[in-house]
Amino acid sequence: MKKRILVKIVLFAIAAVMIASFAACGLFPSEDNIVAPALKTPKPVEYQFYSVTKGDIIKGSSGTGSMTSIYYYKHAFPSSGGIIKAVYVTLGQYVNKGDLLVETDNSALELDFLEASIEYTEAKDKFDKIMEEYNKGNVDDTSFRIEQLKYQYVEAKYTNLKNAYENTKLIAQVSGKVVYINTEYTTNTNKEIVAGETIVAIDSEDEKYMYLVFDKSLEAQRDSAATPQQFKVGTVLTLTLNPTKADPDPIKFEGVIVGTDQIVKDTGIGYLDSAKYYCKLTSYPDYGYDESRRITSGTLIRYTYVEDSREDVLTIPINTCYEYNGKHYVYMLDYTTNLKKEVYVELGLANDSYVEVISGLKRGDRIVTN
Repeated sequence: MKKRILVKIVLFAIAAVMIASFAACGLFPSEDNIVAPALKTPKPVEYQFYSVTKGDIIKGSSGTGSMTSIYYYKHAFPSSGGIIKAVYVTLGQYVNKGDLLVETDNSALELDFLEASIEYTEAKDKFDKIMEEYNKGNVDDTSFRIEQLKYQYVEAKYTNLKNAYENTKLIAQVSGKVVYINTEYTTNTNKEIVAGETIVAIDSEDEKYMYLVFDKSLEAQRDSAATPQQFKVGTVLTLTLNPTKADPDPIKFEGVIVGTDQIVKDTGIGYLDSAKYYCKLTSYPDYGYDESRRITSGTLIRYTYVEDSREDVLTIPINTCYEYNGKHYVYMLDYTTNLKKEVYVELGLANDSYVEVISGLKRGDRIVTN
């Protein structure tokens, strides 16, 4: 009896465990059915092409330089004293040789000079007549000598006053642009002139001192592949003046790179900036009546240098080829697989945009550009 009861208890326990297990499974979420993604046909690759053609390749560099005078002509009063009355020029103004630049107060001296001028004119006219009579034998030696001394006295007095009067004016000794005005005198009318101190400086436009100047380092930063640091003394540049409304066609002429040592030897200027190129104009353009074309200090001029060139050769854009292990390749389309394939090419002269193809392609071939 006890054994039968024990069996029933064990069976009941097993049943309870199984029921609990099934109930526990019901607590988990049911699995979602996994749906396979829909199959899509990939979009065909669209290629861009460049047709190999013939053309000219020009390798070189270009830029802009400024026409510069390497010599400033300094203007100063020869004697001390005097106060500036007027300045007749401004910075950057173009002046001609002989123009009045600066004038000191000369009101008192002016009257003395005018009086001496009148006296000198009368004395000279009188002495000329006496000399004429003396040459005819109508005036004795003593009388002639006295008249000669009188005239020399008047002449010396006139010359001294003339020099003093002229020294109150600064006259331009060269043509060019005003690059310096001494403001210590022009802004303070009570300061007396110091002999030899520069009041005005002018760029000398003597061809001996005029050069087209441009900076080596700036050009090197602009284009490291074609830097003007390749320029050597004797390199010839093509120069161009910008067009104007009166003459829309650019004017072309030439210049040559000159060494700083040679410039110092030719001009006597003791210092030149070695970080700059100096191009000497070998010819000047004929600007005719168009004064805006006049080449003066500060004129901007474009220069062009042709290092090498090829005419009527196969060319492709330089960005369509790549280098691997020292060899160059382009991509062409394999029409059987619609995939790109590498093609070895031998390249020649190149510039910033195009490169010459020596072998590996022919005219009309289509290379992939993307």
